[in-house]
Amino acid sequence: MKPGVMIALLPWQISEIISVSEPVSYYLLIYKFELINDILKRSLNINDEKINIIDTLYNNSVADVGAYDRRKISTLLEDIRDEIGIRSIDVDITQKSYSSIYILSRLTELIIYFLRLVENNDEKSNNINSEEIFKYMYLNSSSDMHLSTLSKIFSMSESAVSKYITNLTGLSFRELLNEMRLSKAQFLLLHTNLTLDDISVILNFSDSSQLSKVFSTNYGISTKKFKNANKDFEDLTSIRLDERGVKIIDYIYDNYENEIDISDISKIFDISPKNINKILKYYVEKNFSNFLNAVRVNKSCSLLINTNYSIIDIGASVGFETTKTFVRNFEKMFYMTPTEFRASILEQDE
Repeated sequence: MKPGVMIALLPWQISEIISVSEPVSYYLLIYKFELINDILKRSLNINDEKINIIDTLYNNSVADVGAYDRRKISTLLEDIRDEIGIRSIDVDITQKSYSSIYILSRLTELIIYFLRLVENNDEKSNNINSEEIFKYMYLNSSSDMHLSTLSKIFSMSESAVSKYITNLTGLSFRELLNEMRLSKAQFLLLHTNLTLDDISVILNFSDSSQLSKVFSTNYGISTKKFKNANKDFEDLTSIRLDERGVKIIDYIYDNYENEIDISDISKIFDISPKNINKILKYYVEKNFSNFLNAVRVNKSCSLLINTNYSIIDIGASVGFETTKTFVRNFEKMFYMTPTEFRASILEQDE
């Protein structure tokens, strides 16, 4: 940490102050990321710009702020502080007239400043390290994830992955995965019109009863009582979602290996391609083609790990028309080719 630095930490990212050699002061701003992310994408992005806030912030946690911009950013932080107080567990939107709008505008401006500062930073690591385990888990927490898959992807033994997670969080792999899913469940329960059945499908619980049981065990309150206890806040920030979104996601998961395109989805669910992309960007942070390719690549990992099928056969079996397309999309997600991925697994097993 040094003067003029902004640090952005997303859910399950970790930062540690190792030592302090001299007095240091800083602004600490905590906000509901899922809600702000949704508002930015759905309500404020009127020109439908291609933005992926989650990936950008995960890949760029630190921004150096020049002297010219420091005063502006300090003013924004001070404006937010003056509006909600020095310490606030949550935003009190009844504190002043138009307070929620004012805070949202200031927070949006602050995030845009950060995104602009890091947008030209193209330095990305080609190596997946253990610190990215939490990022991978959070971004893929809605998928059918297992400890064995993490072990292969991060070239660590299952026990090493498990120990790493427990040492940093005090939770087991399964407990941490449930925590991540439940944090998303809270957001969906409070701010959307989705049913418990819909939410259980999105977050990959076996059914709504399992979600209810895990929620109650972790928080000591049922999902129904949780919604009722937060009803005032829910009414103020409710987001009406097209319930067909869940069915679209289900359809893609069930038919990823087939030759499907967005026009097929449009006809089946009677939704325009443009609105399909908007729905998917809300649920999974990706448009149709990117989400379909991500599902196919994730499915290919299991075949690379557990079978001796050729790269050509695996690419075809998960729905890619050509091996070149398969390899290109695999590299985009994992920064290595399928062949290199399989080789790293074999090397680890030896």
